[in-house]
Amino acid sequence: MGARQSQAGSETEAPLNRPELQLTPGQVLGPDHHRFQLGTRLDAHPLGELWQARDLSTRPETPVTLLLIAPELKANSAFANAFKKQMLLSKALQHPHVLASYGYFLDRSGQLFSAHEAVDGLTLAQLFARGKARKLAEAKQRALLAQLAQALDAGHQTLRQPHGALSPAQVFINRQGGVKLFGFASQEALQAAANPDDTAARYQAPETDVPSLLSIQSDMYSLGLICLQLLSGSLPPPADKDSPGLEHQPRPGKISPAQWRLLQQALATEPGNRPKGTAAWVQQLFRPPEQPAPPSKATAPAPSDTPDDGSAGQLSSHWQRFRGLLTPSRLAGGALFGAGLALGVWLGLWLSQPSVNPLQQQLQRLAEQNAELSTALQALKQATTADPLASQGPPPPLDADASAAPPPRFRGDRNTEGGFFLDALQRGDYGPQMVHLPRGSFLMGSDSRQSDDNEKPVQQISIDHAVALARHEVTFEDYDRFAQATGRPLPDDNGWGRGRQPVINVSWADASAYAQWLATETEQPYRLPSEAEWEYAARAGTRSLYWWGDELGTGFAVCDECGSEWDGKQPAPVGSLQANPWGLFDLNGNVDEWVQDCYADSHEGAPANGAARVQGGCKYRVMRGGSWFDIGRLVRSSSRYRNPPSSLRSSWGFRVAVDLPDPAP
Repeated sequence: MGARQSQAGSETEAPLNRPELQLTPGQVLGPDHHRFQLGTRLDAHPLGELWQARDLSTRPETPVTLLLIAPELKANSAFANAFKKQMLLSKALQHPHVLASYGYFLDRSGQLFSAHEAVDGLTLAQLFARGKARKLAEAKQRALLAQLAQALDAGHQTLRQPHGALSPAQVFINRQGGVKLFGFASQEALQAAANPDDTAARYQAPETDVPSLLSIQSDMYSLGLICLQLLSGSLPPPADKDSPGLEHQPRPGKISPAQWRLLQQALATEPGNRPKGTAAWVQQLFRPPEQPAPPSKATAPAPSDTPDDGSAGQLSSHWQRFRGLLTPSRLAGGALFGAGLALGVWLGLWLSQPSVNPLQQQLQRLAEQNAELSTALQALKQATTADPLASQGPPPPLDADASAAPPPRFRGDRNTEGGFFLDALQRGDYGPQMVHLPRGSFLMGSDSRQSDDNEKPVQQISIDHAVALARHEVTFEDYDRFAQATGRPLPDDNGWGRGRQPVINVSWADASAYAQWLATETEQPYRLPSEAEWEYAARAGTRSLYWWGDELGTGFAVCDECGSEWDGKQPAPVGSLQANPWGLFDLNGNVDEWVQDCYADSHEGAPANGAARVQGGCKYRVMRGGSWFDIGRLVRSSSRYRNPPSSLRSSWGFRVAVDLPDPAP
């Protein structure tokens, strides 16, 4: 959190260092088949400027919001590709509190822009900057946060990736419709633009500056800071290495002890320790102290779920009527929700507080709160000026990254058993996140009734050397960087997406080449793990069939019968399920993983020190872990099988290991 935050409680908006575009109200933009007329300039944006406009190609003409891209970015191929990808993803999001995106366009003059649902222009950042947010009553704060959380959950569930750049500036507040979240999946485009918004960076999770670590839990951190500022009136002071979170911060007087505990969880330094499901978390944040909290859920309930209260039967029929106003077809063709989105404000209030009164009293109270909120926001909007933000000078050169100082040799805790770290690449960024494995002994193999002959005899193995294993399977993001740098063909993703998906359709030879490239880039001895190291890490100190026990259970892994939403369909994005006791993800299931060893029919004669079995002319290499395609028995920690080193499949991937220096005596 530390370096990203300025003074404690600072709420002034830093200007963006990009000059204003030469645009004027009334100007008409767009290709011949789709024209837009500019209205009022709303604000600066890290990628250019936001304007109110009218879509002249619809009947009747439709109010829209345009994001006009700075001219120098159009020639940046990395940005252009990331921006187009963002538009394709954001068009798939159809939710009352996510700002609808209609696509990107190119004007005859070369001006690139995207079109979105119309906004009034008021943002949560402006409320913070002018000290207005702290004056909102608790019901209004609850409404804003509940709607924002619902938008985040909707994006996470649809796109399977984080917002990535969540800050108050991305949260628009409309008189009709309440919260409108902007900028989903924009992180890659913002990075390619090389023009960071320092004010927005205060709200980003500590792992955000390493793209490969960005996850849905990064959004929880950002939401936690937004909630903290809204409830207390300020942000916490910068943290240092001895105080990475809120553990040593005094609790603000406006925040209850129960809220403080929830905020501490959301702002945990380790992403895996943060809550899952933003809407459920916000609901707990405003739960009265005397009311017990419901069981924690990984995700918020879908909008079609009936609230769990005494009037569920009556409310169900009302909800069914309201759903008709929120169908995806209402968004098609650039049409706006109009009056139907007025439901968003009171619906957010309704979902974020318990029901204790009869139906009619509840709806009446919510209607009154909605009217108060709308009146307050309208007054705030009228008091908000639309003056352009001052420029801080010319934008950085597009090749600024090439002249930037190289990253530190590694970041994190490389020298402590159990520590997480990343090694720097010579060409910038970092390699996969690694876990320093604790030293110890274990029994490799199994003689259970479920085991195969090749898992016997059980052998005592000692891992006495210092070694680290990748926390996740190597992703497409990791592998594509290597392939592009070395001119290798990109592996097929089977239409399941790249990014944080585990790389598939790679052979043992491909995996070994990646590890060798990583060793060259980092100047560290990266390699594929031995199968003994792999099983040692998968067991994580346990003796059971799986690290979680002897029963397959539900939701611990991705296989054909593991109870996940990906079962038998495709691999999940890495880290989608919980980590094992040593902080490693997806060793059981998701994708099969190549290891270093030549295949042997049994464990007889396996090296007692955990080294790989290697000899010339291996006909088969060992695979471990099972996959999304396999039955549950094959994702046991001891399960092993063989495949030719040149073959590949859509369920095969890998992870890497690195040898570490022994500590000085």
